[in-house]
Amino acid sequence: MVNGFDQALGTGMWRVVFYERRGNRVAMNRTAPWLTTKKLALSWANWFSVRGHCVAIQNQAGGLERLSIGLPG
Repeated sequence: MVNGFDQALGTGMWRVVFYERRGNRVAMNRTAPWLTTKKLALSWANWFSVRGHCVAIQNQAGGLERLSIGLPG
């Protein structure tokens, strides 16, 4: 059973995660600071993506949502 605290933990804070292509490999390169909402993290991720960065967003529980095509699963 999931209580309210567990739900908040998984959806509360979000950050942008940057990936770097190294030949045929893609590796996590760095992360941005934590943000208070998923909407804000998506906004920043889209901003970086338009400028050529490979990005995903991560929630504070560690779950990743890959936004760039070709990122590892």
